[in-house]
This record gives sequence, structure tokens and C-alpha cells, in this order.
Amino acid sequence: MDHQRRFHQAAIERGIPETAIGAFAEFLRFGVWTSARPGGVPVGRSGGLPRLPAGTAWPASEFGPLPFIVAVDCAALPRVDGLALPVQGSLLFFLHHEHAYEACSTTEEQEHARVIYVPAGVDTEVAAEPDHEDEMFCDPELAFVRPEHELFATVVAELPSRLEGLRPDLRQVTELRALAEELWPKMNSADVYLGGYTADIGALATDHLYDTPETRMAEKTRQGRSLEEETLRVMREWVPLAQFDPDDVHIGRFLIRHEDLAASRFDRALSFTAFTE
Repeated sequence: MDHQRRFHQAAIERGIPETAIGAFAEFLRFGVWTSARPGGVPVGRSGGLPRLPAGTAWPASEFGPLPFIVAVDCAALPRVDGLALPVQGSLLFFLHHEHAYEACSTTEEQEHARVIYVPAGVDTEVAAEPDHEDEMFCDPELAFVRPEHELFATVVAELPSRLEGLRPDLRQVTELRALAEELWPKMNSADVYLGGYTADIGALATDHLYDTPETRMAEKTRQGRSLEEETLRVMREWVPLAQFDPDDVHIGRFLIRHEDLAASRFDRALSFTAFTE
């Protein structure tokens, strides 16, 4: 479905000028929110044991195996504008929240996070639970093997949280925002969020994303940009591949550049783990 076209047509029918619609639509993204609430065809599975390609070792860091978070079925996911996920195959996400968060750099954090793409047709098998330090997973909500459940998808419209501050020249934002939420109502919460936006994108722009070899080399050329300009640049280049809140404290986030997503270069996705406290 062409969600942008649907939005454009609905806005025109309400008498909103083309210029306002076009400027607003540059920031309008569509995300796929998944949860255990039944609805339609299952699009993934949270928890349990992963199906890895036959003979593939369980992803691990120097501290041991990484907890499996979720697997999504790319063929079952609804297609949305601006999120060039593969049309087939599956994506598996592994993350050790504590070790990732305590890492001293973005580069070090990636040792505790992994995205595995399994193309369609590849022989897979349910991986056996590896040996791990049980005392590190004493919280049932963060058990190494978490309770398993299927995920179902809903398409939602998303906008940056500070849109008015980033682009104060936009017109009729309130009316256009209300229209987007009317056409694609948000759920109260979800287990896994694909696409859309992420919180604190400005902080990612000024801190975390600079902590890579590529961005450090170009940092001098960016010093003349304002926070708003740099935030807009990062927002245009990057998209959240997957976000999840396994409990009330942890936040897992995998971001990827649009060009890498389109080319299925999932090894270039970056983890940005956070805590809410």
C-alpha cells in the first residue's frame, strides 16, 4: 500500500494546501508495531529459542552467548514506505542489554549485539540453549531464554518528537498530525517497533553516531552545523531497524542507514542500548 499517497489524498480532500502537505510529508514515516495481541497473520516470534542456519554457532561476545530477543518474518510483515526490509527471509536480533549499555564506545557496544539475516530457503534448525551464567539473568523478565509468543503487526504513522522545533516554518502541523493519527492510530505499546523514529535522535547525532571511524573522520566538517541541522541529517540517513523494551528499564535499539537497509547489509546496523532510569 502506498501510505504516502493515501495521506496526500486525504489531506487534499480536507482542503490543505499542497505546499504544506509536501513539507509535512518529508517527516512522515510509517512504522510496523508488533505485539502479542492477536490480529491477522503472525509476523514474528519473541523469546524462545532461535532458528539458526544449520551449523551456525549461537552469537556470542567475549563474555558468553548473547540473549535472543526476537525473530521477524520479512515476508509476513506489511510493507511500508521508507522501510526497505527484505521481501523474504527472517531477521534475528540478539542483545545483552547490560553489557551493551556499559560499553565504553559504540564500537565496543556492537560486540554485545547482533543482527542475523536468514535468507529464504536456507536450512535452519532450532538452536540448543548454550551454556551461560545463570546469575546474570535472575530477573524473569530478562531470562536468557524468555517466554515465547507470536507477534502480530499494526502499521502506524510516526513523526519526530520535536518536529516544530526542527522545522518551525512548517504550516498546519497540528491539523496534518491529527490526520495521520486518524488514518493510522497508534497502539498504546508494542513488543517490537520496526521503522519509524527513535527517541533522542539529537543525542545520537551529537554523541553516539560520532563514535565510529567514519563519523570521526568527518566530524570537523560538521562542527559548523547547528544541533537542529545535524539532527535532521541523522534523521534522513538513519532509520530504526528494531526497538524493544523487554521491561520497564531496558531499551534496545538497532539503527541502520537507509542505503545499508536497502542493500541488506545488516552487519552495519548499530546497537544503541539505553536505560530509562
